[in-house]
Amino acid sequence: MKRVSFLLVFISFVIQAQNLTGFLGENTQRQIEWEKKFLSIPKSQNCERHLFILTEEPHPAGSEAGYKVAFYIDSVFKSYGLNSKIVDYWAYLPYPEEVVLEMTQPSRIKFDLKETSWLWDKDTYDDNIFTFFNAYSPDGEVEAQVVYVNYGLPEDYEKLKELGIDVRGKIVMARYGKSFRGVKAKVAEENGAIGLIIYSDPMDDGYMKGDVYPRGPWRPEGAVQRGSIYYMFEYPGDPLTPGYPATKDAKRISPEQAKSLPKVPTMPVSYGIAKVILENLSGPVVPEEWQGGLPFAYHTGPGPAKVKMKIKSNWKIRQIKNVVAELRGFEEPEKKIIFGNHHDAWVYGAVDPNSGTAVMLETARALSELVKSGWRPKRSIVFCAWDAEEYGLIGSTEWVEDNYNDLVKNAIAYINVDVAVSGKNFGASAVPSLDRFIEEVIKSVDDPETGNSIFVEAWKNQNKNSSSNPPDTARIKIGRLGSGSDYTAFLDYAGIPSIDMRFTGPYGVYHSQLDNFYWMKNFCDPTFKYHETMCKIVGIALMRLSSADYLPFNYVDYADEVEKYVNQIEKNYGAKLKSNGIDFASVKEKLKLFKIYADSLFRIRNSLVKIELQKIEQKFTRKSGLPNRDWYKHRIYAPGYYLGYGSQPLPGISEMLYSGNFDAVKREIKLLEEAIEDVIKEMQTILKNKREVK
Repeated sequence: MKRVSFLLVFISFVIQAQNLTGFLGENTQRQIEWEKKFLSIPKSQNCERHLFILTEEPHPAGSEAGYKVAFYIDSVFKSYGLNSKIVDYWAYLPYPEEVVLEMTQPSRIKFDLKETSWLWDKDTYDDNIFTFFNAYSPDGEVEAQVVYVNYGLPEDYEKLKELGIDVRGKIVMARYGKSFRGVKAKVAEENGAIGLIIYSDPMDDGYMKGDVYPRGPWRPEGAVQRGSIYYMFEYPGDPLTPGYPATKDAKRISPEQAKSLPKVPTMPVSYGIAKVILENLSGPVVPEEWQGGLPFAYHTGPGPAKVKMKIKSNWKIRQIKNVVAELRGFEEPEKKIIFGNHHDAWVYGAVDPNSGTAVMLETARALSELVKSGWRPKRSIVFCAWDAEEYGLIGSTEWVEDNYNDLVKNAIAYINVDVAVSGKNFGASAVPSLDRFIEEVIKSVDDPETGNSIFVEAWKNQNKNSSSNPPDTARIKIGRLGSGSDYTAFLDYAGIPSIDMRFTGPYGVYHSQLDNFYWMKNFCDPTFKYHETMCKIVGIALMRLSSADYLPFNYVDYADEVEKYVNQIEKNYGAKLKSNGIDFASVKEKLKLFKIYADSLFRIRNSLVKIELQKIEQKFTRKSGLPNRDWYKHRIYAPGYYLGYGSQPLPGISEMLYSGNFDAVKREIKLLEEAIEDVIKEMQTILKNKREVK
């Protein structure tokens, strides 16, 4: 048995050694030994302790409770020996002052805009919890008949027009899902609605999914999803300082000038309240795919349900606090790998964001311990706890705008862990050059329940019909980055290669008061083993990126992905492209060269010591931004204008084709060509330098 056990360990070591991209010679063995030591350090009980403290009070951005969280994070970083500091910005943040909703026809009901309290859950009794609130909703008082608009997407309004239903002058009711809530507000505005109510339908995160709280993890009828409707698809960050940092004395535009601020009064409600309004609608029965989970046939309206909304906020410039800590590199300290997550929450934020914050703190401790035992990362690791993410990615965006020149020169990659643990299923999104890196990292970390690697569990989860283990050639699906978290400014504005990682599961209490420590402990990760596992995943990723002999980026995958996007556009718009004299022939020729040079780099990757491959991603950005939204600079990826969180590949071309602006399409194709040319030139320079070294 001992001989067999030794053989298995040896085989495992050989496989791991073969797959440790980025390391050469004896450094491979040295890295494996340090990783083995690291994997024994993170402890689940430390994650649990941090989460308990972080979720003690509701702590929205700019609040005293939010400052307490920032000071706590700063003190913990300093206790580990890290160089930590608080970096302040001043952002335009509204707080709810008065939010009222009543049905005035066919009967009069004033709704109680407070979530249900539960005797065994003390957190549900806190008087400081925000009422039902969509941040950046304009102030206003409106009264009108209600029209149900399904998910509130452009195609939903087109369907209503086909049915002969006009939403102009009406209050529309949309269910959460399919897009960012700010998109729903924008589309309501475009279609002439005077108010918007957004509710959580039980079909999407309530009893149609499984048992609801307190019996299970899904949303009960009294829980509400708060959240910002800020137009992040226009630009993220402080609305009054677009493209430059919101320092205390920054010059600010007026709110009326801010393209990112919504125009239609908007509020969220629970499905308990939505039920009362929806069951009082007449008009046509909705299309089959519009039917939600409430126990009656849905109708479109308008009316007879009529409601009155009143929204008034306290609009102020408020101080926000980022926490930035550094574990300094020993050879190239100016080069940095950045690990970030926000610390502000709409209420307690046990999952969103503090599962990620707890992971960050414990990962920082583990890496600090490793340094004390002799580990010497070449490059610096920077831990960033952002403020005001929930309002519109504000803390991270202001910091990137403030530190832009240093980041484009020295940042290797950004790793984001926001909703770190809401279940047991691993998922990741990234730029294509980091797909294989993520796969290699998760092959080195075991699932705490099955003992298989996280890679094996992820592959099985994505291939549910397979009863066998993955073949040697197996890949897992890595998503693409849109928006909705703090990687946005790093990738879309500064061109920094980025990753977002999380464990997902049945999570029905998003942005409600029930996203608290009690829910985490009873319904999600009782032993905090998946928090510990995420520490291990992120820690290994940081160790490899900070210590690699050459950077483990793979641009062969990137070239293949861009080619796929071009082919898809040709398939979707073939006739329109031809009739308007548009083709991708020149782009395709450049993509062929991109693939040739990417393959050449891949073949000599073992000799790319101290060659700065991170510059390649930046070549996909242009000084001029996307049409109609100049802040977004990346030509391959951006959040879709009507997706919000979702990724839109080749955004300039795709969105101008959608709008029928073919002159803009031609300009965007030219900019894409220029970006690919710059990528090729960068690769040629790397290869030329390599030949000269020889």
